Amino acid sequence: MEESSFRKKVTWFNFICCLFVIWNHAGNAELFLGEASAGHPLYVFEYTTTPRLLRICIPGFIMLTGYLFYRGFDMGQLREKWARRVKSLLVPYLFWNAAYYAGYMAASRIGALRAVINRPVLAVTLSGFLQAVLHYSFNPVFWFMYQIILLVALAPVLYLILKNVWTGLAFFCFVLIRIYQQRQFPGLNPDAVLYYSAAAFAALHGRRLVEAPWNGRRAGAGLLLIGIGMMLGHFYYTSGQVVAIVLCQLLVPAGAWLLVPERILGRVRPFMTCTFFIYAFHFIPVRLINKLCAARFPGNVWAAGILFAVMPAVAVAVCYQAARFMRKYAPRVWAVVNGGR
Repeated sequence: MEESSFRKKVTWFNFICCLFVIWNHAGNAELFLGEASAGHPLYVFEYTTTPRLLRICIPGFIMLTGYLFYRGFDMGQLREKWARRVKSLLVPYLFWNAAYYAGYMAASRIGALRAVINRPVLAVTLSGFLQAVLHYSFNPVFWFMYQIILLVALAPVLYLILKNVWTGLAFFCFVLIRIYQQRQFPGLNPDAVLYYSAAAFAALHGRRLVEAPWNGRRAGAGLLLIGIGMMLGHFYYTSGQVVAIVLCQLLVPAGAWLLVPERILGRVRPFMTCTFFIYAFHFIPVRLINKLCAARFPGNVWAAGILFAVMPAVAVAVCYQAARFMRKYAPRVWAVVNGGR
């Protein structure tokens, strides 16, 4: 496919993954229905059914990131790639973690906001600040960014392994064994390593296949991968075998990439280019809107269900208006919070 079509497809997939993340965080049954909601159909749908359907979003993000880093990569580009990722990943990661920490500290000291964050008055400590900034303790949605930052730092090692087909395949087998044994790497989740490395391997050895124009054979291959992934997902939910769900979350996004024709994707809208900011900021309006509406319509199942259904659109609209405001009135701040994108 042409470069413009490839970039458009990446933007669309990033945006769809972002919508899935918002839906994963939009659950509100316990807010509207109280503690007794655990067995309610709405609670089951929001916290059991929906996450099963949408859990491919973070693997999708990781795979797109890994592919883009290693697309056309050689070691001569490493310094430039690292410099760009410091700006686009590390700096906003530290900023957002510090901002969430400061926000929680402040909100815990204001009566009305303390009820919203549902925490007691929080003590300010140096160790707590460092834990928040470096290990996202007040910003758990950034767990995958922490993984990506470490994987980017390991680029020379990963490239040495993945540039050869056979050592790359042997590495995947090793990672799958670690997943099967449910053993971690130091600081890294083996599933994140698999998603990122598989996409990097595809960029190094399968770029023609990944970026070829859509045709019927690609669609058939995509359906096959999605079908195998869904069977593995079903196997996980009946057997509890973790490696099955990890492979499911690897195959389904890859199959979707092959299945979706780039020509059917509409033009990229401005709000679709703010996916990083939306991902970083969305949890605040999502939780605040849910809590305010739950206080206004307590016990109302219809209000809870409708709000859950429309929350991605609501959250994107709120985040985009915040982004537009910062772009216009605080461009330097915007450059930091959005990683220079």
